[in-house]
Order: sequence, then C-alpha cells, then structure tokens
Amino acid sequence: MTGDYQPAEGRFGLSRQMLGICLNLCFPVFVLERSPLVLRDLDLLQEINSRAPSVVAFSIISTPESPHYDDVRKIERNVPPPEERFKAMEKLANSGLLSGTCLMPLLPGLCDNETNLEAVVRWTARHGGRFVVAGTLTLADQQKDHFLHRISESFPDLIELYGRLYPSSSYAPRHYSWQRIARRIRALCKKHGISDRIPRPVNSNDRLAFNKRIVEKLVVRIHDMELAQEPEYSIWAYRRAAWAIEELQEDIRTIYHKMGLDGLKSISDVGSLMGERVESFVHELTGEYPV
Repeated sequence: MTGDYQPAEGRFGLSRQMLGICLNLCFPVFVLERSPLVLRDLDLLQEINSRAPSVVAFSIISTPESPHYDDVRKIERNVPPPEERFKAMEKLANSGLLSGTCLMPLLPGLCDNETNLEAVVRWTARHGGRFVVAGTLTLADQQKDHFLHRISESFPDLIELYGRLYPSSSYAPRHYSWQRIARRIRALCKKHGISDRIPRPVNSNDRLAFNKRIVEKLVVRIHDMELAQEPEYSIWAYRRAAWAIEELQEDIRTIYHKMGLDGLKSISDVGSLMGERVESFVHELTGEYPV
C-alpha cells in the first residue's frame, strides 16, 4: 500500500478494509506513507504482523535540522510535517512493527547534501526506525513538466541544475553520482546502528526459513555489488540464484546433505560458481564446516 492515507481516508476507511482482507488471508503487507493517520489501523497491522511479516515505512526527505528544511516544506506543503511522521514511526516501532524511512525522492540540490543525509538517518534511528532506503528523483512526461515548472517558480537558482540532470527524454538523472551518495548513506546507517536496506523478515516457524536466510545473504551481496558498480552479468548471476532458491519447495540443507555441492549446483539458475558461493553460506549459517 502506497499513499493510501489521504485526508479522505479518515472518512471512508478504505485502507482499513483492505488491511482486513490481508489479515483474513494472512497476507504480508508493506505500507509506505507520509501520513501519521496510519496509526489509526495499528491494531490491524499488529494482528497481521503476528501472522505474516509486515512493514510500515514513511517517505521522509528532510528533518528540522536539515539546511533546506523550509524549502522542502514548500514542496511538501500539503502533507504532515516530518516531525509527525517520525513520532508515528516511533509508536509503530514500540508496538513491535518493523518501520523505517524511505528517503525518496532525493531532490538534487536540496536533499542530497551530507548534513541532510545524516539528519534523516539520525532521526530515523532515534525514533526506532531500523532502516533508511534511498532513491533518486525520477521524472517523466507531464510529471516532469509540472515539477520543473514548480522548481523554476520556487527555486530559480536550481533550474539550470535540473535542466542538466533531466534533459529531454530522460527519466532518471544523468551524470549524477548516485552510487557515491548511496555508499555514504550506507556508512551513515552503519554509524547509527541501522540498515540501508529493509531487513528481510524471516518467520522462524516457516519450514523453508533456512532457504530465506540463504536468499538474504545473496540479496545483501547483490546490494553490495550494485553500490560497487560491479558488472551487470555478475549481479544477475546472484539475482537468478536468489530467485531460484526462493522458489525451492525443499529445504536446501536436505539437498546439500543428500548430494553435497553437486546438489546445490543442480538447482536451476544456481550452477557451478554460484553453487560454491551458496555452499559457503550454508556452512556459515549452520556453523558446520568441512574438515
């Protein structure tokens, strides 16, 4: 669910009805919001979380400590201030729900400076959030025209920057040091004891929980490779292996105990090289290493 808690939601309660369906189906949910109104449905979210992993994240791109806070509030003038979102995050975290910040979109020239990045990470950690996931601003078609018009009206000194980053036919910013910023966010998250990605929830009662822990290892490695700008073909090898193990209907330990490394290599889209990598993860997670 993304952006469901509009002002009208207070009257019609459609999001609550959808959450009720998720509860009945034991279906996990991910809610991304900019409104503390989500707290109204905390009881349902807790019930869902007791049956299936659930996450509530808040879209927050600045804090009162940020140098361009007042400018960002001009852009977000119709949504609750970040302080209210952080307070809601703290209540969700104290209730046992996994919560954190989606630092999206990172607005060039306004939100991508060091002071703002650390302020968002620090406020997230301070309010019980366990992650900060960042993403660049994307613009297309009428959305681009509207946004650039707003920038030219409110921040004329930035229009040259945005024109350079978002030329005609662009979608994501061009010639923008996104990996450098992402690596900096990772370092800041580590400094404040949280993650720069959403931890994958694993239910220990799930009969395939061990497979999911292997997948988590692979996904972390994929994230590392993306930040290091390693070759796409290498990243895709890990991605395909993660998908294949996610779809397995047998505990991967059983396959390994029966057939050893050859069994891991025989898994579709794992193969020889990735089989050895998966074997190392099996040893790491079980604490059993070959003599």
